[in-house]
Amino acid sequence: MSIALATLLRNIPVPQQYLVALACGEVVQRVRPARVPGSRSVRLVTGGALAAVAISLIGWSLHATHDVDLGHPDRLVTSGPYALSRNPMYVAWAALAVGAGLLRNSMWMLASVPIGAGFVHRDVLTEEHALATRYPEQFPQYASAVPRYASARQVAGLLDQRSDTHPLD
Repeated sequence: MSIALATLLRNIPVPQQYLVALACGEVVQRVRPARVPGSRSVRLVTGGALAAVAISLIGWSLHATHDVDLGHPDRLVTSGPYALSRNPMYVAWAALAVGAGLLRNSMWMLASVPIGAGFVHRDVLTEEHALATRYPEQFPQYASAVPRYASARQVAGLLDQRSDTHPLD
């Protein structure tokens, strides 16, 4: 395995917290089924879209970190999706977990996502403390300029841009 491929694979942080939470949600779903209310087609389109966006964001994040080992970074990554969120892969994993719950039609899986996210957040705080220690001048500036996950203003701006270029307008 080449060094670049090994680094790439190490840079995919599969949050075990989400996997455990989703697995628990699936077990409860099998014992006591609880379906997601609403239209099947809306649920499938929304779940599929979230999964697709999440996978794309993970890919974009990997592209931005292709030459950095995130386990032992030699520099801060602040370009690509890291210019919009300090933790774009964790945002993507949360979106993927929600998408999986919708596609599986499981309220229990959806209910497990905030629990997994809480445990991931604890790890994010630990990672950010380590980055602040390792990069005492750069990280505080980066942290003040870029939200930890995503800001409501960023999401609203993206939605506004989409509505400005809507083909039916």
